[in-house]
Amino acid sequence: MTSEPHPGHPPAPHHRLRRWWQAAAWAVLAVLARAALQPLLDDALPFLFALPACAIVAVRLGAGPGALVALLCAVAVALPGVPPSIRTGQAPVQLGAFIVSALLTALLCGRIRSAQQDAQPQMAARLAEHGDTPLTRWLQTVLWGAAVIPLSAFLAASWWGYERAFNDAEDTVVRVSSVLARHAQQVMDTSRDLALRVDSIAGHDDAALRDNEATVHRRLVDLIEGQRAVQALGVWNAAGEPVVSSARYPVPAGTSVADRPWFTAMAQGGEPVVVTSVVTGRLQNKPIFSLLLRRGAPDGRFAGVISVSLSPEYFEEFYSSLAAQEPGLNTFLLFLQSGDLLTRWPRPAAPVTRLPASSPVLATVSAGAASGVMFGVSGIDGVRRLASLQRLQGLPLYVSTSLSEHAILQSWKRFVGLLAAVLGPVTLGLVYVSFVALKKTRNEHAVAVELREEIRLRAQAEQAAMQSQKLEALAHLTGGVAHDFNNLLAIVNGNVHLLRRLHPQLAQGKQLEAIARATASGVRLTRQLLSFSRRQAINPEPVQLQEWLPAVSGLLKTTLGSNVSLSLDVAADTPPVLADTAELELALINLAVNARDAMPQGGRLHIEVRPSQGEAPGPGSVCIAVSDTGTGMSPEVAQKAFEPFFTTKPQDKGTGLGLSQVHGFALQAGGSAALRSQPGTGTTVTMTLPATPRPVPVAAPVDTAATPHLHGRALLVEDNEDVAATYTAVLASTGLQVDRAANADDALQAVLRGAPDYAVVVSDVAMPGTLDGIQLALRLRTLRPALRVILVTGYASRLQAAKEAGLKVLSKPVEPATLFAEVEQALALQTSPG
Repeated sequence: MTSEPHPGHPPAPHHRLRRWWQAAAWAVLAVLARAALQPLLDDALPFLFALPACAIVAVRLGAGPGALVALLCAVAVALPGVPPSIRTGQAPVQLGAFIVSALLTALLCGRIRSAQQDAQPQMAARLAEHGDTPLTRWLQTVLWGAAVIPLSAFLAASWWGYERAFNDAEDTVVRVSSVLARHAQQVMDTSRDLALRVDSIAGHDDAALRDNEATVHRRLVDLIEGQRAVQALGVWNAAGEPVVSSARYPVPAGTSVADRPWFTAMAQGGEPVVVTSVVTGRLQNKPIFSLLLRRGAPDGRFAGVISVSLSPEYFEEFYSSLAAQEPGLNTFLLFLQSGDLLTRWPRPAAPVTRLPASSPVLATVSAGAASGVMFGVSGIDGVRRLASLQRLQGLPLYVSTSLSEHAILQSWKRFVGLLAAVLGPVTLGLVYVSFVALKKTRNEHAVAVELREEIRLRAQAEQAAMQSQKLEALAHLTGGVAHDFNNLLAIVNGNVHLLRRLHPQLAQGKQLEAIARATASGVRLTRQLLSFSRRQAINPEPVQLQEWLPAVSGLLKTTLGSNVSLSLDVAADTPPVLADTAELELALINLAVNARDAMPQGGRLHIEVRPSQGEAPGPGSVCIAVSDTGTGMSPEVAQKAFEPFFTTKPQDKGTGLGLSQVHGFALQAGGSAALRSQPGTGTTVTMTLPATPRPVPVAAPVDTAATPHLHGRALLVEDNEDVAATYTAVLASTGLQVDRAANADDALQAVLRGAPDYAVVVSDVAMPGTLDGIQLALRLRTLRPALRVILVTGYASRLQAAKEAGLKVLSKPVEPATLFAEVEQALALQTSPG
């Protein structure tokens, strides 16, 4: 580790050279950082990082290296072809302003560095002098004023420019949308007049019209002569067949538009004038949209339609020419009130036939507005735009134009950059003068305060490090103990199942019931230990608390006893939460036990569930508040309540892991836990859990009493002899033939030998050898895709990786009924076709 040279001695040659290399490195970083923002900023603010880099280098290394950074950044911007680029004619102004500002900044920041180094030898002699004086307070006010007043002016000017940019943009889009509306209105009015003229020419006699088709065809062609927007004029009879058209002569037989939705609607008495969406014309064989006029017979019956086919390309050409006259405009739209898109310029990368439901323009139309200005994200290309729309008179037709946020703010960014280049050096100069004066008068006091703060922070860091090491060591210890204890519980639980099966007369005996209750208590205790050590194998899933919480209320009532009443209040609009149901149930049981012990004379436990009131985007979160009317806690006790093994209960009444498990569960679920309590008024523990948009799965009921009859051969992979013997007997009780491998390596060889042919593999995760259970499952998935692997573990390590790979993982100790169900499902999947 190298150190700065003593301020009283000149720096060594190698140190001087290193300073210049460091300055060059800072310049390269500033240039690369600005280049990374080129897609966002375009060519605005070309010296965004150059001036800060110049100031930092000048403070750290001196005025000379700071000036080098400024010159290198100016050269990089001036190079042709290297972004960002400066427009022709603006280079002398922008480069000159930056170089002057950067050199002044380097000189001022270099003087700050020199003042700091000059003050260091005299610091020890002035440590006894401290305390603020009226002069130092006045200089401090001057210093703040020198920084705040220019900054306030900068912010005010920037805000004014921002508002002005959006106001100008709004005026532009409103003015251009009016031009679009007048143009489209003129085209539609012309099309309506043409339709009326065609109606007068065609009359009502389709037979006579067919006899004079050649004459009428020529007249229709003459009508659209010079009308660039109109592709064709056509007359269709009541059956949807063409009678005469300007596009084809004679009209082809067999052509019909009776299947078009608009034709059906007009035949049933709809609107007399309709504008259709874009379709491929049956006679023109190209994209068109049409203005349709209903033909009426003398007796009022529907006699067909007059169609004026319009070209979307004509509008695109007009919009393209308008964009050349209005630089910065991004999009032009012509669309129906239903959202069907008639034309858009420029054309989207992917074909789009209607505005997406998320479009702010469509939302304004749906609200019934005939015109308006809105700002939001385009539903077509995802770009934030300021858009204006107007409705055509007498038609369900809208035009819209928009400006992207980038185009609106481009000139504003240049204005802000120039303003910063001007105000920056002035502000630095004022701050520097005030700083030097203040530094000379209060240096000793600042040093003393800094020294005391350093001592405090160091002591706080040492204490936090010791606490972290203690908790980490405790977590390793409890995690290892809980894992070994899980193996013992698996042996006991499996043998209880075997005893009930082999000796049915003992199934309801008090002794086996006592063993089962003790096993359940042991499972809860190991879950508490593993939750504290963050090694519990969790299985988060969507939980609908409106249904789940009443279902577990019976267990909570049993835990509370007869002296404590339980009430639930779950909001109907509570979204599902993403949590491990076993851990959530254990957390509620722990809170119920604590509440019961805090209310020896009886009381009430209230559980309230509400959606979080936060405004952040996304699914949000859910608050589960558990409140009791017990004795409460003092602030000192409440502060330590979540600490592992901390308890105020007698030695035989609690482990101190209850609230620690609640806190650990909430954190592991991605939420938080908070406690509020006062002596004599009770305690409220609030768990905030993340909500999820995922649907709640429907779980199939598991019969814990029945033992299925299964056929096939299973391979059990378990390194613990007693656990292996227990699981072997449990699986064999279903009729399976069970082989055992002591580790994953032996299991893989047994499967690859191919004899016998295994139907399912049940494997532990943590085992000695080159492979663990997860690696074994992934290898078998590749080598034997049809072979199903079920993993059993009590650890959370690598559990997420297993779930992401689609592997089935059960928490140890696993109930025999659950294991049977998984094995039976695996056998069924293997034998099913496909």
